[in-house]
Amino acid sequence: MLFNSLPFIFVFLPAVIFGFYLLRRFHLFRFSLTWLALASLLFYAWWSPQYLALLLGSISVNFLIGKRVALSFHKKAWLVAGVIGNLSAIAVYKYLGFFATTVSQLTNTEISVPDLILPLAISFFTFQQIAYLVDTYRSGQPEYEFVRYLLFVSFFPQLIAGPIVQHKEVAGQLSRLAIRSIRVEQINFGVCLFVIGLAKKVILADQLAPYATPVFNAADGGTSPTFLEAWGGLLAYSFQLYFDFSGYADMAVGLAKMFGIELPRNFNSPYKSTNIIEFWRRWHITLSNFLRNYLYIPLGGSREGSRSFNLLATMLLGGFWHGAGWNFIIWGGLHGVYLVANHQWRYLHAKVFATFPSNYVNVSGSGASIQNNTACLDDTENITSQGLSPKRRLLKTISGVTGVIFTFLLVSLAWIFFRAESLNGAVAMLRGVFGLHGLALPSEIYNMAPQLFSTFSDVVPNSNLGSFPHIKGFAVILVAAVLAFLAPNSTEISHWLMTRPDRTVNSRRHLILTTSCMTLLGIVFSICLKILVFAPDSEFLYFNF
Repeated sequence: MLFNSLPFIFVFLPAVIFGFYLLRRFHLFRFSLTWLALASLLFYAWWSPQYLALLLGSISVNFLIGKRVALSFHKKAWLVAGVIGNLSAIAVYKYLGFFATTVSQLTNTEISVPDLILPLAISFFTFQQIAYLVDTYRSGQPEYEFVRYLLFVSFFPQLIAGPIVQHKEVAGQLSRLAIRSIRVEQINFGVCLFVIGLAKKVILADQLAPYATPVFNAADGGTSPTFLEAWGGLLAYSFQLYFDFSGYADMAVGLAKMFGIELPRNFNSPYKSTNIIEFWRRWHITLSNFLRNYLYIPLGGSREGSRSFNLLATMLLGGFWHGAGWNFIIWGGLHGVYLVANHQWRYLHAKVFATFPSNYVNVSGSGASIQNNTACLDDTENITSQGLSPKRRLLKTISGVTGVIFTFLLVSLAWIFFRAESLNGAVAMLRGVFGLHGLALPSEIYNMAPQLFSTFSDVVPNSNLGSFPHIKGFAVILVAAVLAFLAPNSTEISHWLMTRPDRTVNSRRHLILTTSCMTLLGIVFSICLKILVFAPDSEFLYFNF
């Protein structure tokens, strides 16, 4: 059952909301949490009924171990046992085949392993519980009520693809839900976010998929994509993944708000980042926090002489977390190299600008603690515009735009390894992106000046893949790019729509604007429903991790 499926929108969600608020209407607050937990288990069983026992077993064991970690005299031993147990489960189901294949290739021997189906969301609920055990060890405060812990892990908006939630972020909220009412504004905000996220998925991400999938599939199949084909497929996938995952994150946060629960924000316009460090503050924020708190800092963090190694190790393991394959490891390694290079550039940048007078430029925070930032980002740089001449402001703006474009290109090139099913397919895409497979033009353009184009041996008419060069495809990519780079994000839009005017604001004007926007939101929702009626359901990309 997908968030963007008609059964979810018109059957499951209304039934869960009705039961939840009916129980609360009769002051059965604790039963309302039980109802929500049971609904979450049903949501998971709809996907993978055969692995419901695995989910419940994992939750039950970690709940008991959490108490031991907090109350036993052998806290560290219980913590180690719990972490090893969780990692063992994910290693068997997700990585056993990869390890067996790798060993077989290295030793030239055949190793047979059971053919296991990857349990849905095992990466998310396993790492979330590892974080819970570590936090419990540090604080000595476990969760004592099983229903609350069950809901903390299995809450259906965030169960399948995050955000990765820390227990301290929701424990107090679940306690308050048992005694307090839920504000109407919070529910309205949730509905608004859900609709925006649905539009990202249905109107944008799903419309980009037909231009990305054929190109990557052809590359994996041995075809050599030409320059425009490779760039068309790559850009289509870059924006498809962006709107697919950010759309899911918006829907997850919006659904949680409908039940009075605030989930952490997982996206903050990452393609507007001016460098890779900033990108990882904005992309999959809860994963960045997890990598920082439970991997990067324990490895040594930003200790002098070890930061580069710790960054590389963290990002390599972060890539491996996404999938059992060398492509994911390469993707993580590329981002590790990006981050190391970005930190070295910042260090040199700070050294250079330290020679300028303070009235020209202000560089601050270069030694900030990692505790104040997201994963792998252990310093901040804030160059203000105060005291700068118009010429320097213009140069700073140009520098920012250049940084956004350069960062996006680096991220997109790394997405090739994230998306390609094989290493050969990724290499073929890279060669196409750099023009090593020639250039194919649409016949309409080629026939305008065949004699001119025929003088270039690498320029040929027609497309081998049937998707690019394609005017409509590039038009869809352009629309997606404008929205990703220039439009306000969903949280900013929702806050503006839900903010009540104060006495200093023209309330009539605000009412007209708000009514217009809500009407537009209703039209967008209607368009999404129309698309869903006539188009088959599509899986969220991050459900595979």
